[in-house]
Formats: sequence, C-alpha cells, structure tokens
Amino acid sequence: MRNFTNIAIIGRRNSAHLIEQVTKLAACLTALGCRTYIDSSIAAELFCPAHRYGALEEWIDEIDLAISIGGDGTMLSVGRAIVNYGIPVVGINQGKLGFMTDIAVEQMLEVISAMILRHEYVEEERTLLSAEVLRGDTLVNQSLALNDIVLSRGGIGMMTEFEMSINAEFVQTQKSDGVIFATPTGSTAYSLAAGGPILHPHSKVFAIVPICPQSMSNRPIVISDDVTIELNLISDNTTVLHYDGQQYFNLNQYDRVIISKFKRPLRLLHPLDYNYYNTLRSKLDWSKRVS
Repeated sequence: MRNFTNIAIIGRRNSAHLIEQVTKLAACLTALGCRTYIDSSIAAELFCPAHRYGALEEWIDEIDLAISIGGDGTMLSVGRAIVNYGIPVVGINQGKLGFMTDIAVEQMLEVISAMILRHEYVEEERTLLSAEVLRGDTLVNQSLALNDIVLSRGGIGMMTEFEMSINAEFVQTQKSDGVIFATPTGSTAYSLAAGGPILHPHSKVFAIVPICPQSMSNRPIVISDDVTIELNLISDNTTVLHYDGQQYFNLNQYDRVIISKFKRPLRLLHPLDYNYYNTLRSKLDWSKRVS
C-alpha cells in the first residue's frame, strides 16, 4: 500500500459551499500529518498559511494524491491534467449526478481519513482516448479525453460528412450531426443520451455512436480498444472536435483525425464499499418500481 503525504485539493471555484468544504478537508489532512496543496483556482477565496497554494503544474511532481471536489466535470479536467504522472484521484461529489465522484460531501472526512490512515480503498484504472488532428502532414492539434471525443457539426447547423477507417480498413462514409467516441467511463454520459450502450469501466472496448445519422442503418458499434481509428473530413461545413465537452478544436475540410487509446490509464480510488452496479442503480433510478 502506498502512503499519501502530499495531497492536492482541486475544485471548481463557483461550486456551492466549495470554500467551506475545502477548508474542512485541508484541516483534516493537516491533522493527519499530510502536507496540503490547494489549487490556485480556489486559493483566492482562502487564507491559511499552513497550506501551499498555486497552479497544479507548479507542484504536480511533488504530490502523491489528488482530491477532486465538485462534479464529474471537475474530475474530467483533473484526470486529463494528471494522468501522465500516475497520481491517483479521489472524487468528492458536489454535483448533481456524480458517476465518477462517488464520495458524498457528508462522508468526505471519514472516508478520506480511512484511505490515508488505514489504506481502506479500492483502486481501479480508467482508459482515456487520445486524438491527433493532421492538416496535410502537419500536426495541428492533439488532446485527451476521459469521457469522449465528439466530432459534431458547427454553428451553421448543416450535417457533417466524413470517412471512417479502423486499423486502416475502410468502415463507412457517414453523413450526420456528428459521432461520439466513448470510453467505458464516458458510456454513461453523452453516448448514453445518444443511444449508445453502457460499458463496464473494466471493458477493453470503445463505443462509436452516430449522432442523428442521415441513414437510419447507421447504429452504435463497440470495438476493441487496441485499434486506431481514422476520420477523413469530407464536408466543408463548420465541424468541431470536442474533448470531454471542455476543450474543442475547429476542423477544416480534408483534416484527418487519428483516435486511439492513450498510453497511460487514470488511477481512481474508491471507498471499500464501492460497487459499480450500485452506482448505476442509484444514478439511473433502476431501483424504482414501475407502477
């Protein structure tokens, strides 16, 4: 078991009651003998000289645990920022849904203390997607996504058209509002709303889900996560590539998008009683009886 002594707290600044919860958590960590790092996005609201403040990149090499306070959106941005460093992440839920942030604020101090003092946690790995955009032979954009990479039509509202190949084998030409490439983690997000399947987080697959395709025969498919997907943009309409709904890049006609599994997984820590199917029942109301 790994000892956690240098711990970062990262939150979304405009979350309700965020400062109160960060203050409580920082005091708890100090009492446990940990050194606390507080991300500068929330540090302006606090004053406590016992903790270190600053941008995540300034001290990311020093920390051995990150605690994300907020909703799944906060966790997504934290995950992309630290995945290259092998730092595990714990999610405290201040959002409404919380598929990834599975520790309630009310249980925060108890659960975090148990993780640090007695190593009471379950660790799992989550896959990320990587995308590169080539304009001719020039790399013009690259980024990561923990939930999904989405190619979608732009503000004009016209359908986008592209060719798709998997491992250099032609799959199809599609005309649609776009397409979602979802990880198992992201299968309960936009992909699910668009009619995609729910994938268990440990599945070694991705889902490809068309968004309002022109042809009704276009349906979601599930593929192995060890493949390389290539998109060739045909249409000259405004087309946008989105990463987790938080970053975007405007594509040009004839751009090529290369999508594959990222080389490193994100490490998540959960309480000992964590159960993925319990999460699905709770978040998707599967426990409700149909009258």
